[in-house]
Order: sequence, then structure tokens, then C-alpha cells
Amino acid sequence: MLTVKQVADHWQLRPETIRRYISDGELPSIKLRDRHRVEWPDVWALEDGTFPRGARLDRYRLPLMSKRQLARRLNVSIKTAERWIDAGLPTRSVFGSVRMNREDAREWLMAELDVDLPEDFFDHV
Repeated sequence: MLTVKQVADHWQLRPETIRRYISDGELPSIKLRDRHRVEWPDVWALEDGTFPRGARLDRYRLPLMSKRQLARRLNVSIKTAERWIDAGLPTRSVFGSVRMNREDAREWLMAELDVDLPEDFFDHV
């Protein structure tokens, strides 16, 4: 089970935002010792994207990345990142915020732009 901070880190949102979604009933949670805990399936259910299964479960536990983080890491403009998204870069929407899985982004960029990015390329975003 995830803490509020872990969910916030995964979605690249503030813990206060996660608490608000919990109190508004938008994010299911249970209370353990007066602290909210969230399960992975409830996190993924709120991400507008494919639901992870099988071998992809570990990949979808990695923190998501924002357009700004992608652009900064690749030294391109946010407009370029948005053009890539329009061209098919896989994204996940979290309460209206565009996010992407690091591995999905890496694979798409390698295939579409014919670049070679090391497996850990987005680890330090």
C-alpha cells in the first residue's frame, strides 16, 4: 500500500493535492493508524491510459514524468514535447495533468526518432 507522499511522488503532484482527492472521494483509500493508504490498482484506475498487466506492473510503479521534465531532460522545448504527444507519444492523464511513463516515453522516442537512449536515461529527471 502506498502513502499519500508516495502517490504524490508517482503522479508528480503535491501531497496536499492527493489528500484533497481522497477527501473528495475521487481517490479511494483506507486508513491505517490515522494515515491514508492507497493501493496500486486504485492509482492506475485514475490514470487515463492502459491498465498495466503482467510484466508491465513494475514499469507502471515508476514515477510518472511531466512534459516539462521530458523537455528538460532532452533539452527541447515544451512545444516539442507537445508535438511528440500529438504524434503518438504515450501519455497518462492524472486529473487533467499530462504525465508519461518513463519506459513508454523512452521506447517511443527510440522508435520514432531513431535515437539510442540508455535504460536509465530518465532515472534522474
